[in-house]
Amino acid sequence: MTWQDFLLLVLIGLTNVVFSMSFLQLGINMTSASLSAVIFSSNPLFVMIVASFVLGEKLNSTKIYGLILGIIGLVIVFYKQLNVGGNHLVGIILLVLSSITYGIYTVIGKKFTVKYDSVVMNSFSFIIGSLMLLPILLYNKYPVFNLPAKAIPQMLYLTVFVTGIAYYTYFLGLSSVNTGVGSMVFFAKPVLASIIASIFLSEKITIQLVIGTIVILIGIFIVQKDNIAIFSRKNADEET
Repeated sequence: MTWQDFLLLVLIGLTNVVFSMSFLQLGINMTSASLSAVIFSSNPLFVMIVASFVLGEKLNSTKIYGLILGIIGLVIVFYKQLNVGGNHLVGIILLVLSSITYGIYTVIGKKFTVKYDSVVMNSFSFIIGSLMLLPILLYNKYPVFNLPAKAIPQMLYLTVFVTGIAYYTYFLGLSSVNTGVGSMVFFAKPVLASIIASIFLSEKITIQLVIGTIVILIGIFIVQKDNIAIFSRKNADEET
């Protein structure tokens, strides 16, 4: 591994662990799980923008229209909640920042997995990111080394399934397809998260949230329409 590759790993760990995931967790604490999922799942819109600069993926008028529609959907989701002010508004801003930085992470992660296995990227980037985040946690007196027993099962789930299996399979698939196609998995996230939050957290699913989510998903579909067509043709050719 070259120094350039190692520095790219540091950047991957910084954008995902230190920035994106930290913004996401802080945003969830200040808002709701369903709102957080919808805003965070808009990151394919930001993937498109970053990929056009970093990977040279073409940005045409159709994608721009989809991006605008996605932004309109985001506004529909949280515009009424902007009047709440205080921590709620800060939470929304943090969630948007989380979505943006995750979009950056997806693109540079795709660039890294061209040369290296996704297991290598996930393992080292999370270790590096965690080491960079640790001083911040200690400075703010988080009980890093003294977790309550009831939090251990949740931590194990997040470690094994979310950080381990989910990230591995995501970038394993992403190494074989366009970043736009890979980011299509986020179509399912806001729907599933809203249903799960309604069941386990008793969060109310509002008409505003439903309409905004639909508009965002339509925007993402428009953005990725060409990629879906290419991917479908590729699968059809492989089957024949």
